[in-house]
Amino acid sequence: MNYKKLIASSIVVIAALSMQVNAKELQAQVQKSTANKAKTVQSASVKSSTQVYPAISKLIEYNHCEEADEQIRQLLNLKPNDINLLALRTVSMAKQHKLDPAQKELDKLLKQYPKNPTLHYAQGLVYLQRTTSSDVAYIKNTQGLINNSIREFVNAVNLNSKYYEAYNAMGVATLKLGNKSDAVDLFNTALKINPSFATAYDNIGIVEMMNGNLDSAENYFMKAMKYNTHNPTAWYHMAQVETRRGNYSKALTWVNHSVHVNPNSSPALTLQGELYLKQGNQAAAINSFKKAQIVKPENSRPYLNLATIYENRADEEFAMEQLKTAIAINPNYKEGKLRIANMALHIRKYDQALDYYSKLVGDSDYNDEAIVGLANTYYEMAKERGNNEGITTNREVYLAYDYINQAIEKCPQDLKLHLAKLKLARLIHQEPLSRDSLNYIIQAAGNNLMDSVIKGEAYLAMGREKDAVYTFENAINFSNSVDDDLYLAEILVHNKQFRTARLALQKALTKDPDNIIAKNGIAYINLCETKSNEFFDIAQREYQQNNYASAIEYCNRAIDFYHNSAQIAKLKAMSYEKELNYRGAIKYYQQYLAMNPNAADKIDINKKIEKFKDKAQ
Repeated sequence: MNYKKLIASSIVVIAALSMQVNAKELQAQVQKSTANKAKTVQSASVKSSTQVYPAISKLIEYNHCEEADEQIRQLLNLKPNDINLLALRTVSMAKQHKLDPAQKELDKLLKQYPKNPTLHYAQGLVYLQRTTSSDVAYIKNTQGLINNSIREFVNAVNLNSKYYEAYNAMGVATLKLGNKSDAVDLFNTALKINPSFATAYDNIGIVEMMNGNLDSAENYFMKAMKYNTHNPTAWYHMAQVETRRGNYSKALTWVNHSVHVNPNSSPALTLQGELYLKQGNQAAAINSFKKAQIVKPENSRPYLNLATIYENRADEEFAMEQLKTAIAINPNYKEGKLRIANMALHIRKYDQALDYYSKLVGDSDYNDEAIVGLANTYYEMAKERGNNEGITTNREVYLAYDYINQAIEKCPQDLKLHLAKLKLARLIHQEPLSRDSLNYIIQAAGNNLMDSVIKGEAYLAMGREKDAVYTFENAINFSNSVDDDLYLAEILVHNKQFRTARLALQKALTKDPDNIIAKNGIAYINLCETKSNEFFDIAQREYQQNNYASAIEYCNRAIDFYHNSAQIAKLKAMSYEKELNYRGAIKYYQQYLAMNPNAADKIDINKKIEKFKDKAQ
């Protein structure tokens, strides 16, 4: 591609951009026009500010903008109207994302000096930098901003055909449009003018990495380092290469170099945190992610990473706040909305769960999960209404049934929906309906991981603990990969089947001994067990101090973290008895005996149950 011909007619270029034609069409039009070739040659005598002040320009090129700013300030004290210095200052401001003050300065200077190539280059940079803004107005006009940036870079090279920085920047803008081939041509044009231009080598390396050519990418990044020996950007990109190769230790070494030289790079800090996570160093990872947030609050990745860490730590509230911030940055992040909804449901923040599930209803990718989520939320709300008196009249139950039936009508073979319906029927004591749902699930379930999990959950909902455990343990046999093991473990943890979850995670570790997710999963189970025991101890103390309502609450927290047990059921029953809630006492004394059929106090407990039945009427 002859880019000198491309630049020869800015009128053609700008017209083509305004018509939103693609790059190939643009180039075809430009190549046909050579009418302004003489003008281009003539304009080459116009120098850019980078040629007048090469030392300052080099500082800006290497992102040493503060040092450049100081030199510019000192020189402006001597020559306050030097347009070359003023122009370089706008480039420095644009590079530092000081876009509003840069634009204010450019509006003034371009009126006075419309043929200054550096000013047009700076204006192009401002447009280009706007494309990474979190401002909705700019997000909606990304295409227009890129086109405007290209127009300004074209203006710059029309005024100075040796302006290699502008060719490079035009390549970056072209790459943002998805045209990798033309972008590489522009980067190479910059290198023909300046063979030691490190940034262009780095950019070609990025394209090679995007194409999966890691060895070629490495060669270009090494060339970038050759011509800029303290190049944090190239080091960061080498970290990306080694990450893709799975060489995480090497990757971390590269990114640490990058962060050391440029501690204000949010992408580098984020990658550093992700690499620390792969090594199991959560504390260091959290530190890196929080630094990345401070440096560039509009980068959503650190928030997502922190959300995952704290969700795994059972700190759902903090995780939800991180996800909410990520969604504020990227409103189209639907998976984040589902994650928030699921966590809100888990920690009983039903209003938030309903809000986020509702936002996903009707979405082609998340509709079914949203409907099941709404059904489960209303189910939990109905269950929490207290005792079962009049529960069939609860609004939540009818809403849940409505959503489930809607979903089953659309997807009659979806076992997850039948499971949700089973849970509802169980809640309102519609035993025939719940048995029908269970029988359907048992008959329809295939010999695979997903169906086995649902069947196990169905048994669990029906109170058939032994059948559930057997089914879950059998599901491990259908797990054929580490991802399967991790998926199963996640489901089992959610259902508080921690013993079987531990088996699934241990199976994952036999396949991948260094798998951090599996290691963290086992650590989480241990943490849940510890917290459950702590809450149960508190519940016992509250009971001894005659705080029976508080004892019940801490029993519930203990169950939330790990699992129900005969001891917890008995303590709840005793607390309900002290509260004179005989229905509750009956329920949990019966649960206690079901879990511990050979209990030494079985006879005494049965006498209590019979006595309380009379009082509960």
